[in-house]
This record gives sequence, structure tokens and C-alpha cells, in this order.
Amino acid sequence: MNISKGKKLIWLGLLMMVGSSGLFGQLAFETNVISLSLPPDKDHLSVEFPFKVKGEKPITIKEYQAACSCLSAEISGNGKLTWQPGENGIVRGNFKLGTIKGAIEKKIVITVEGEAVPIVLTTKLEIPDLFSIDPPTLFWDLNGKGAAQIFKISVNHETDILVTELSCTNEQFKYEMKVIKPGREYQVAVTPVHVKERAFGLLRIKNDCEFKKYSSVQGFMVVRLPKPSD
Repeated sequence: MNISKGKKLIWLGLLMMVGSSGLFGQLAFETNVISLSLPPDKDHLSVEFPFKVKGEKPITIKEYQAACSCLSAEISGNGKLTWQPGENGIVRGNFKLGTIKGAIEKKIVITVEGEAVPIVLTTKLEIPDLFSIDPPTLFWDLNGKGAAQIFKISVNHETDILVTELSCTNEQFKYEMKVIKPGREYQVAVTPVHVKERAFGLLRIKNDCEFKKYSSVQGFMVVRLPKPSD
């Protein structure tokens, strides 16, 4: 084959590929990721992902879903699934935040007819944790030492938050709270009565925070089988 003729064929193929891309509809989003920092009293939230149909053919959305009980998805146009070239629409995510705190990342997945790869729309939220516990769970090994361990409680609010009540679901765990800094920092020492059998308990710490979602935290206590050594 003549080299110059071969080059012409390659260029012709590339031009055909570029030109043909306009023959198919494309769901083009302004952004696929939204990041937000929320105030502590925010319980409900809606985020919008605007899109436009590009190309020369309509597109049909086969499925859209948000695999989380705190997030539901909807599409503008009363849930219209087939969109014509040049049309604009919105995919909306509706959050019910409840007691969710900290950094979360939730996704809406959209499957378009004729497209092998789904479109993923991601929402990243930073929700303040005004009254936090660390670690979330204390572990003891079965037939181990059973020494006291500590939950650390921190207040991350502009005003003080006072502990008002402690309770535990299992009498096998004894607990004692120490005030490190009133309204700002606490510690709860937990000691199992014994570690001769597996056990599970929940420690609930209530407070006087004005926001209901922060009015208590839970810490878990577990007597478990020892982890195998590496």
C-alpha cells in the first residue's frame, strides 16, 4: 500500500469517528460532583444536577437510583425519561439527614439506553458533629485481661453542652464518667465485670444540646473472640 494513501485512510477514519459522535444523544451534566458544608440544624436538603441533551438524537433514561434510605432521586419534567436534542433538565437528589453526622458521600446512578457505562452523580456533605464519641466501640478479648477502657466525649459547638444522663443496656459493663472540662470534654471509663463469655452492650450518653439530632451519642462495648495473630 502506498504510504500516503494509508495516511489518507487513517485520517478519513478519524474524521468519520468524530463526525459520527454528533449522531447520538448525550446526557451532558454541568457537574457530576457537588460538595457542601451544612449548618448543624439542617435536616432536609435538595441538590440539583442540571443537564443538557447534546447530539442529534434523543436519549432515554432506563433507570435512575440512589442506593441509600437517606437519599431519593427525581428527574424534572415529572420524571420524564426520554429527552430530545437541545432540551435541558435536572436530576434532583433529596436528602433526609436524620441523625447523620460527619463526612458522607452519596451517589445517584443513571443508566442511559445504549450506553454501557452508567452516569454517577456524587454529593459530598460535611455535617458538623457537635457532640462526638471516640472510639465508637470498645473491644475486649474473651478470657483476656478485661482492663478498663475509655470513651472520650468532645463538644464541637460554640456553646457548652452538658451531659445529663448515662445508661447502659448490659450490667456486665460498669461505667464511670469524669468531667475533664465542663461543657466541653468528658471521659467515660468502662470496665467489664468479667470476660468469661462473649457480651455486647450499648452506652447511651444524653445531653442538653438544643438540636435534637445531637441530643445523645451511643458507644458500643463488645467482648469478642480474640483476633487471630498474623
